[in-house]
Amino acid sequence: MRDSTNPISAHGQAVASRWTQAALSCEPAEQERAEAAVRLAYRSAGHPEPSRFLWCPSPPAALQQVRRLLEDGHTSLVASVRRDALNRALTAARAPIWEQTSDHDRFTAFGDFHDFMEWHGYYGEQRYDGFEARYNLMEHRYLCNPVTKGERSALTPVLRAVRQVYEQVLGPVWTAIDRTLTGSYIMQFAWYWSDEQTIVKRDDEGRAVIRYCLNPRDWFFDPAWNLYPDWLVLAAIDTYQQVLGTAPTPEWEGCRDVALAAGPWWPLSGAAVMMQRPTVLRVTGDGLLHGVTEPAVVWPDGSTLWARHGAIVIPG
Repeated sequence: MRDSTNPISAHGQAVASRWTQAALSCEPAEQERAEAAVRLAYRSAGHPEPSRFLWCPSPPAALQQVRRLLEDGHTSLVASVRRDALNRALTAARAPIWEQTSDHDRFTAFGDFHDFMEWHGYYGEQRYDGFEARYNLMEHRYLCNPVTKGERSALTPVLRAVRQVYEQVLGPVWTAIDRTLTGSYIMQFAWYWSDEQTIVKRDDEGRAVIRYCLNPRDWFFDPAWNLYPDWLVLAAIDTYQQVLGTAPTPEWEGCRDVALAAGPWWPLSGAAVMMQRPTVLRVTGDGLLHGVTEPAVVWPDGSTLWARHGAIVIPG
């Protein structure tokens, strides 16, 4: 494996730049490339390719399109087309590292992981039925292996960069859109898990790896329709490939190429809803959404969002 002892290696910097730039891009979507990648993602997940690609010029248009499709009986394929494929790819990329890890370092990694989970309350969130049940959970380890010291060294700076973009730019944008459009309507179709109350899934590689590296302490993944979880897992897989020199399964390539070629997308049975990128995204030197006399975000259909120093504002 390549050396990952520096705070962020040249390979790591390239990975961080790739995913933060993709998240902030205002270039027109590469539609042919994105559609080819979606077809690959469907095939890799064992689903028929979508018969329709519905390109939308803004989040409001896209979410309304998704809602109509759901009401017409189309089912969400977010979990199988995106989540499961990325999880398998990450598992494959991590396997060689664990195989080369000594028994002592494995023991240390498990101990550190369970100490982390306990002291940050993740085990406690799983039980409301007494003290003993809390510690019974500690006997049932994650089915996936915890990260080693070398993995953390390589992953943390990359994932921290991606997370910062989300917290300062994309998070406020999608929170504002959600409040405006959905009201009491919950976008349940896009959650990665059927039971949104489940905080810990022991066989979830991506969740365990990324949480352990970043300690986000935010009930973790937001709804999948803002694509933040995808970016984190994609950046993690890319880090294993480019920085640590291990190989994921090829099924992640479809999801990767969509993320690099277009805006957010929603796989459903028979149809994929695709979104254009914004045409304008104004941020400060510190990476905060900001526009004084102009909107901070503009989409191709004229939809806008105003913000100052990272705070969403309603123009009056």
